[in-house]
Amino acid sequence: MPVFADERKARIAQHVLAHQRATVSELAQMFQASESTIRRDLQELEEQGVLRRTHGGAVAKEIAAFEPTWSEKRIQNQEAKMHIAALALELVRPGQVVLLDAGTTTYELARQWRHEGVTVVTNSLDIASELRSRRELELVLLGGQFRAKTGAFVGPFAERMLDELHVDIAFLGANGVDFRGFTTPNPQEAAVKRAMVRCADRAVLVADRTKLDQIAFVRVATWDEIDTWISDGPLPEGEWRRWQAEAEVEFICEREDGGVRG
Repeated sequence: MPVFADERKARIAQHVLAHQRATVSELAQMFQASESTIRRDLQELEEQGVLRRTHGGAVAKEIAAFEPTWSEKRIQNQEAKMHIAALALELVRPGQVVLLDAGTTTYELARQWRHEGVTVVTNSLDIASELRSRRELELVLLGGQFRAKTGAFVGPFAERMLDELHVDIAFLGANGVDFRGFTTPNPQEAAVKRAMVRCADRAVLVADRTKLDQIAFVRVATWDEIDTWISDGPLPEGEWRRWQAEAEVEFICEREDGGVRG
């Protein structure tokens, strides 16, 4: 029996809400509709604020807006973050001004820090605390409104300070990475991250592969604004490998034999 468009969209919304996520192909089979029809339905449902589209499907709105605390993120994928931090530090040169975004992967850079004669700028209280006793570097802490959930200083004061700065390289974390760029749950933190991208000669995303195909509430940057992406291993076969071959973003990860691949 054919399903009317409004009924189909209502049932799609119910399915995504119940299961938290769904793919286009799954929904097309379920409702005996073409994938292009399902994509239009998802676009309309997103415009109505019912769900959030992802590459190849959709997730429930609360999933997109969910933001774990700094402590919760700190213990997740710790080994991957350690590998990413070690690769990221290879990009730092003496005399540079380096910006560290507030995040648990960037915190790992601070924990492994080994460079001298570098100025480090951060909006993270935890990173500043980690680096405060390092006499071999200059530390600059951005001001603003403090978000206890992530340990980050955000808001117009932080953005205004960044507008006055020029840094050689900025390392930025993400909650989600998709084919358009990367995202984060909080609008204030997204605005500060965007200001960081603007003030940097080289914008480097540090994000492990668990972030793939995840989309948080607010988009930070598109790929044409990012110079380098450092991750914990090769991208999966299929669409992500094709993206890597076509994108102008430098991709760095550790090979299985311990070497580094781009």
